[in-house]
Amino acid sequence: MKKLLPFVFLSASCFSAIAQHEADRWYFGTYAGLDFSSGTPVVVSSTMSTAEGCSTISNAAGQLLFYTDGVSVWDSTHTVMPNGNGLLGDVSSSQSALIVPSPMGNLQYYIFTTAADGGSAGFNYSIVDMTLGTHGDVVSTSKNVFLTDSTTEKIAAIKDDANGYWVVMHKWGDNAFYSYHLTTTGVQPPVITHTGTVHSTSTFQNTYGQMKFNMCGDQLALALGYQDIVDVFDFDRSTGVVSNPLSISMGGHVYGVEFSPSSELLYVTCYDVSAKLSQFNISLATMPLILASKTPLSVTDDLYGLQMGPDGKIYLARSFGTSFLGVINSPDVAGSSCNYVEDGLNLDPDFMGVNAALTLPGFMQTYLKIATGTSCPLPTGITEQSAENIQPVFPNPSATGFTLDLSNAAAPALISIYDYTGKLIEAKADVTSVFTFGKEYSKGIYFVKVESGKRVQNYKVIKM
Repeated sequence: MKKLLPFVFLSASCFSAIAQHEADRWYFGTYAGLDFSSGTPVVVSSTMSTAEGCSTISNAAGQLLFYTDGVSVWDSTHTVMPNGNGLLGDVSSSQSALIVPSPMGNLQYYIFTTAADGGSAGFNYSIVDMTLGTHGDVVSTSKNVFLTDSTTEKIAAIKDDANGYWVVMHKWGDNAFYSYHLTTTGVQPPVITHTGTVHSTSTFQNTYGQMKFNMCGDQLALALGYQDIVDVFDFDRSTGVVSNPLSISMGGHVYGVEFSPSSELLYVTCYDVSAKLSQFNISLATMPLILASKTPLSVTDDLYGLQMGPDGKIYLARSFGTSFLGVINSPDVAGSSCNYVEDGLNLDPDFMGVNAALTLPGFMQTYLKIATGTSCPLPTGITEQSAENIQPVFPNPSATGFTLDLSNAAAPALISIYDYTGKLIEAKADVTSVFTFGKEYSKGIYFVKVESGKRVQNYKVIKM
């Protein structure tokens, strides 16, 4: 297989529609499975054998609905669904598939898929309708719906601040995030943000690696395969804009990323000869302090996918042929006291050849927020936030133009305005009072980024 080479307050009501047990059942790897419905993981089996990315979904009561490796879809009886073969993911894609519920609440689910190695199949979605057949069917008219090409192997999803979801992927050969808003009217055109490290096309291995939201959905981290870098960002759930890049050089080929429940700590895996599991405290005030906080937790080679469990522990896939998962038992504790256990959970007590392969099932991270009881206080983000009062843009929507009152800002502001494709339309530096813009803009959606001191705010405006 390819990788064997050497910040806004969220009230509880924001997520009241999300129940507790959608992430209770995991199916992954070589016939591997775990059932968390009792509160602790119990080993189960499946009929799926896949090398990498996969996703599982249960209902609100924790009863299995289906699972997928991005190529086939198995129902709750572990049988391939009608029309359930031939999805355009790949068994050798880091995050081949991710299941996201329809905001309509109509027992339909979207499966988003990524091709391997930046392949031509690109980024697509298919819809599973659980009201069809006996155990659900893949809808033939909504199968492999193309969204974009030139993709890395990364997908992440989080609930927005209303009734929809953000599904985010990253382009290959670019530093572009595509944030697709899934609403009651379907998948919307992407909000495109250019920020962070360009994912180089010098080798296809730079498409490798996981991308994850923290459970509150205001931060996003990703691994850049052979570029040996982890990037961390802020994410705006109201606009889909990615901002404030922080780049960590790992000194080895990187694959897995996962936030602690508090989002203060980030865990990263590498898989070459310098391989290890490392912990960083990304809540610290400066980059030198963050780098100095690096704590190696394992020097074992061939470490891959990370995934938070509904029990609040982080699980680690340890390559092909290894029946044990690593377990971080106390992921919110800084340093070695987080209690990482290398042989933490045996997937194959009966010696049936079961193993995790390279990664674990991916979930919309909001499910894990609810399952672990994680709270979401006002975050500081990647950069420290100051307390000045920057007023929202008004009027909005508008047919004549917009006004932004910066008279209460603690520092001069840099204002950048982008259209819906991510193109910079206008920029103004050293703004200290009232700023007006947009009179000559065409009708459409625009994004306003305001940087004042150490504070960054993003707004979406509509020109009518």
